[in-house]
Amino acid sequence: MPGIVGFFDEEISYCHSAGQTAFTNEFGFYSQLLKTQTDNVACKQLIHLDLKITIWGDVFSIANLDIDVDAFLVRLAQVYRQDTLASFMSSVNGYFVISIVDTQQEHVTYISDRYGMKPLYLWYQGECVKGAASEQKELLLHTKHDRALDNEALNCFVDVGHFLGQKTLFSSVKRLAPATIMQLDACGVILSNSQFWSWKNIEKTDKISFDDAVDLIAVKFDKAVERAVKTITQDKLAITLSGGLDSRVLLAAAKVHYSGEIHTFTFGEPGCIDVKLAKQVSEAVGVTHHIVEIDEQGWFDGREQGVWLTDGMKNVLHMHALSSVNVISGYSNYLLNGFLGDVTAGGTYIFPKSNDSIEQKLEKRFGQYWHQAGADSDYFAEGDQEQVNIYNRGTRFIAAGSDLLSHELHQFKPFMDNDLVELLYSLPDTFRENGKLYHHMLLKYYPEYFESIPWQQTGKPITKEVASAAQHPNMKSRIKDLLVGSPIERLARKVYRKLAKKHHYVAYDTWLKEPKFKLYVQQLLNEDSHVAKALPTGDCSKLVDKYYNSSSSIKPETLGSLITIELFLRQLEHSSLG
Repeated sequence: MPGIVGFFDEEISYCHSAGQTAFTNEFGFYSQLLKTQTDNVACKQLIHLDLKITIWGDVFSIANLDIDVDAFLVRLAQVYRQDTLASFMSSVNGYFVISIVDTQQEHVTYISDRYGMKPLYLWYQGECVKGAASEQKELLLHTKHDRALDNEALNCFVDVGHFLGQKTLFSSVKRLAPATIMQLDACGVILSNSQFWSWKNIEKTDKISFDDAVDLIAVKFDKAVERAVKTITQDKLAITLSGGLDSRVLLAAAKVHYSGEIHTFTFGEPGCIDVKLAKQVSEAVGVTHHIVEIDEQGWFDGREQGVWLTDGMKNVLHMHALSSVNVISGYSNYLLNGFLGDVTAGGTYIFPKSNDSIEQKLEKRFGQYWHQAGADSDYFAEGDQEQVNIYNRGTRFIAAGSDLLSHELHQFKPFMDNDLVELLYSLPDTFRENGKLYHHMLLKYYPEYFESIPWQQTGKPITKEVASAAQHPNMKSRIKDLLVGSPIERLARKVYRKLAKKHHYVAYDTWLKEPKFKLYVQQLLNEDSHVAKALPTGDCSKLVDKYYNSSSSIKPETLGSLITIELFLRQLEHSSLG
């Protein structure tokens, strides 16, 4: 993963990644650009007099006016000197991390994007920050880092499957919060730590009719895609196309705004419904479709390296896209990503109304670890479970998969365009519930993609009647909600797998049970493993044994979490020795 890294009060002698270009100055801080493998990854710098500004990511517009990254850096230098950063950043549309080194004032400023989509990890030593990096491993491999584990975060990762809030596996490393401007002095002392935007900034309205909202979101979505693709400097564009809606509508909009070749890629078992539908869509609109197979024999290939690329924060069982990286980058280094389209437009994080408190709602999703999600932060609107889940589930879990590809692919995520999100979340929740607004928009503006080609989730095309009835949860969703976390969940999974053969693109619950992989797991997670020593005595072996007991309710993801943590801790140890 490309990005930035910097250390406070350090000698320039520490430089972990070969090929980095270091910047140092008289007050002992030095920063670097991490080495990238492609020449088009969104990492740029501006050095002007006493300022050095580094941005990793994309900026598309300021207050609805389009702007390129180079012009943005010049504007940023101006507002920094005018001390108007907060008001300026609140209007910036993009996903990025920014570092500003001010040699005259001897200050360093870090800025995260509105939704915290690009990571920056901070190494704390007491009340001071010792270092900051886009890749957590850059901090952990420092010779002075003690790598003490955060046991609460470890348990959360094993049980929930990902980290929450700003936590990482290590007690001294935290992720920079969304919409944050943090300024530090030469020794890493935090001078200020402010929030330039919050979900409360979006004002609700009931003055827009449903039909007008359909038209408005179509315009905002189309503009978001146009902003992204116009920055592409290659003659080919990649889209990972599934049987869902988000990637399909991205393809539809890209066909309008991109003049080069479009290649679609679908990964999974040959014959699964995702592959069939993606192929049907691609052929219907005349783009080249590629199938990247994931099968029983080679599904784990490269996933150990994937653990390293994602700093141990992405469960090995959710690295589906990993096998496609080399194939995709052989055609294009630019990828359109449907990240959270089903959430922002489709409303899948809008849960049924209940009298439960926000704490009770989050406990149902995150169990005893719900308090790590930071629901009481001023960043979220009070009591809004959806916003808390967008960060804790969307950014902290789903987006970690993007890190698997960022060393080769420059990714765009139009569904997180500020202007689109602001409009969607200003509308009544009833508009977005169960995809009603989204489905109407798809049918009205992209009918050739949705009227006759089925949707993977239902096996049927979207119709006006289905879209209008979408405010009522379907039976499949209700049954799923009842089964998740129940004692019979695992049995239900097995039955469903047999009845719906080839419905899904992977069969991890079957593949994990293969004798060869079972032996790999038992050897990896032995009593002397890092993760076994970190968990309470005997817990690791109990979980492994229970999983391979056919009557157990242990989920495959739990086993994947244990594997992920063990692999990352071993890789850290090996890299330190090397």
